Amino acid sequence: MQMMSKRSRKTSKMKGALDVALTYLSRRMLTRCELSQRLARKGFPSHEIAAAIERLLEWGYLSDQEYARAYCLSKQTNYSQKRINYDLKGRGIEEGIIEQALRETYLPGQEAELCRKHAQKLWVEESRRWESTYRHKKSYEKIPRELMLRQKVGQKLMQKGYPQEMVFEILEGIAKE
Repeated sequence: MQMMSKRSRKTSKMKGALDVALTYLSRRMLTRCELSQRLARKGFPSHEIAAAIERLLEWGYLSDQEYARAYCLSKQTNYSQKRINYDLKGRGIEEGIIEQALRETYLPGQEAELCRKHAQKLWVEESRRWESTYRHKKSYEKIPRELMLRQKVGQKLMQKGYPQEMVFEILEGIAKE
């Protein structure tokens, strides 16, 4: 086994901010904010972080617009626009970029249709759960089945970010079916 010189050992241990950033980006997409936070936690000075991010932007390896677009596409079937907006803001993406990505991803009226599909699916799941679990418990005897289903399904839909008015309207329609 060959012995490494002191100099080569030192350079192999001390990767630059750009190398570490490329390693992070090879694993998954990151926003500017997320990448700068990760590099700062590694102990890189702010001027190195800024230079690395600038270089990655020039090369096209880092783009908040592309990240927001990809995130919207991957989450649109499970979450509302409001929830996606909230998540992207938490990742440090500017409001204008988020709005543009949402406009490109969602069609008018699509959110209500997605909410309806989720509600129908959740209604069936909660109905099964009611039959297997709650129906036989004494403590749930006095609570009407429909009321409990509305509460459970409504709560889950609102956690996905759908507006309360939309949820109530859709649940009213499902309950009548």
